[in-house]
Amino acid sequence: MTDIQHTLRNTIIAQLQSGRITRRQALRMFAAIGAAPALMTAGHTAVAQEASPASPATPVPGPRDDGTNLWQVIVGGMDMENAIDLQAFFPSDLTINAGDDVHFAFMPMGMAGFHTVTFTSGGEVPELFVPDIVDGTPVPSPEGMPRLVLNPVMVWPDGRASYDGTGFVNSGVDVFRAELGPYVLTFTEPGTYEYMCVPHGAVMKGSITVQEQGAELPMDQAGVDEQAATERATLIEEGMAAIAAAGPGISTPSASGGTTWDVLAGTGGLSQVRVMAFLPREITIKVGDTVSWTNDSPGEPHTVTFLGGEPQPEDIIVEPQAAGPPKLIQSYTTILPAGEQEFDGTGFHNSGLTGLPPEFGEAFGLPEGPYHLTFTAAGEFPYYCILHAGGPDDAMRMTGKVIVEA
Repeated sequence: MTDIQHTLRNTIIAQLQSGRITRRQALRMFAAIGAAPALMTAGHTAVAQEASPASPATPVPGPRDDGTNLWQVIVGGMDMENAIDLQAFFPSDLTINAGDDVHFAFMPMGMAGFHTVTFTSGGEVPELFVPDIVDGTPVPSPEGMPRLVLNPVMVWPDGRASYDGTGFVNSGVDVFRAELGPYVLTFTEPGTYEYMCVPHGAVMKGSITVQEQGAELPMDQAGVDEQAATERATLIEEGMAAIAAAGPGISTPSASGGTTWDVLAGTGGLSQVRVMAFLPREITIKVGDTVSWTNDSPGEPHTVTFLGGEPQPEDIIVEPQAAGPPKLIQSYTTILPAGEQEFDGTGFHNSGLTGLPPEFGEAFGLPEGPYHLTFTAAGEFPYYCILHAGGPDDAMRMTGKVIVEA
């Protein structure tokens, strides 16, 4: 291990222990530094960039001596106090001139949102997951289904530093960019170019309008920053309204004679605002009652996961390769439901992924609608979302608790 890899490893461990990043994010970062200093060869374009002792300086936006400008767009955002994830580019639309650069500024690692900046030029959008194919044959998983890996075309940068409106240009996922430094793209040809974040493509989109070189610009970076701040504030207001609308858990009589309690597993609807929380976070019920969790943010998957004394499963399994980047294998333990519909405090119980597009759910045989669990024993039962918390005791992330009284 090189000195820089050792330093990065210690930094990741410290962030994990302090709760600034989740186990999932830590796994991804470990995978990235394990493949340094050649980051990365993804089977389509090599990106070789030696790690340097000091992180590259953040570009300073503004006019430059050659008459061009460097602009800044913020990628995503998070209101940590209220668990509001902002799945947007700030500002969403930007006008520049040919020859200008745009710095797409990702959030700090502890707030990284698993985002990309991806221009497809109207072509095919890469899938989030793809089958793991070796020598033309799908690799089976322990569950018997073809093993899934995070699509390397999406995960790793394609290596282009400029965009002329043609072809595929991709930043790679933010949590893997620590050693690549800032993502800056030069726009060389006039036109209007739409782009997106692949993992959140249903809602997270933006556009860059490129004028002729030397044309009058509608605003400077200060104006762009003001527009970005306004858009961010508007989305946070929407998030707060979604939280207020959720209210306390609502109870209704159930067919079994107990009571059913409704809890939201994330909310925000199909918008750029996703509340990464269980609402209410804590609920008190009686033995024999049922809790029903509904994902109210389509396209943003969540799980409802009770460990019940079992070890915490991994979401992403890192498998090194002889050459190129590691394979990032998606565990079916996260995807698929586990456990009966009754819970006495023991045994692993998992909703599986909720909030997925219907075609995905059908492919994996996932049940439609809310996840129901009837509690048959008294106690306090913490739970969490595998994707958005480091475990059921991760108070800073997406966790909840069911208190069952006798």
